[in-house]
Amino acid sequence: DHISRKSENFECCMALSFLYNFFILSIMALMISLNFRLSKFLNLSLAGFFAAGSYIAYFYPNMIIALILGGLFGFGLSLIIMRYCESIIEATISSLGFGLLIERILYFIHRSSYYYILDYDLSWLSIPATLTVFAVIMLLYLTKNIGLKLKFVESDIELAEIYGVDTTKIRYTVIVLTSATVTCFGFIYASLLAITPTVGFGYLISGIIISAFAAQLKLNGIHHYISVVALSFVLTRIFGVIL
Repeated sequence: DHISRKSENFECCMALSFLYNFFILSIMALMISLNFRLSKFLNLSLAGFFAAGSYIAYFYPNMIIALILGGLFGFGLSLIIMRYCESIIEATISSLGFGLLIERILYFIHRSSYYYILDYDLSWLSIPATLTVFAVIMLLYLTKNIGLKLKFVESDIELAEIYGVDTTKIRYTVIVLTSATVTCFGFIYASLLAITPTVGFGYLISGIIISAFAAQLKLNGIHHYISVVALSFVLTRIFGVIL
């Protein structure tokens, strides 16, 4: 009986580990896809936002602070992207620099050669938070007026502007909301990780890989994001914690 209980506990832990990995990879890949398809650049700053959320969980354990700071820094990034970057390459490089700036700031705060370990558990929030993000994306794309505009921007942003779609507002909004979302998930996942300034980098790379695979399917609208979630599930199943 003792061995049986140990086996059941191990299987339960493995199942939870799979879910946590699946959720965070899905979220990171979705945020990358939203930025690329709607804001028209590869947002490499998201690793920095994730790390910032983890540090906020350690020093200022309040998710509202993570949400507000993530949104404010996301707005700062959006100003740089929208005002000073004239191409996808410039915007992508600027986002990388912004993310590295966040990491440098965290290194300065870090000061220690050791990892920070959170002494309370926030991981239970990952399930409702992930499902909420999934639901919001589906609702936006399935809402006739908003969904049509988003699909229009995805397909041809110049043509969308000609037909009166406020693409600037959409691009600003996407950058701010995705930055705030990733910061909040960094906050939520802090209790599962050893907190360092580079804690989000692996998730960023995995999210880019998943988004790239999903892009090869040539799907549009909500179907693309469903494929992102499906690929996140498959790749998490195959590679597990390697991702």
